[in-house]
Amino acid sequence: MSTYFELPPQAAGAFDPMAVVAACIESGERNLLLDGGALPPEFFDLSTGVAGALVQKLTLYEIRMAGVVPDPSIHSQSFQDFAREANHGRWFRFFPGREQAVEWLASE
Repeated sequence: MSTYFELPPQAAGAFDPMAVVAACIESGERNLLLDGGALPPEFFDLSTGVAGALVQKLTLYEIRMAGVVPDPSIHSQSFQDFAREANHGRWFRFFPGREQAVEWLASE
């Protein structure tokens, strides 16, 4: 069974994609679960570049990420399009619930 690193909910402050990747690598895992409060509001605003920077780092270091986003429709159309496109890829996907996210991480 595949294992994963889970980033805890973020405290106030900047979300650092490289720090997320470093924490995952330091844990010895190549799968990352981002659930609940682990994704800051800036992640969902694609104009900030936070989501793009995270995707770039995850792909570069070959880390698969499952993000739990129960209702993408509460975010911008741009984010909804981004999530829909990501869900066709190999490295980065969004799921409505934790169970589906963990199942996908365990699938490879």
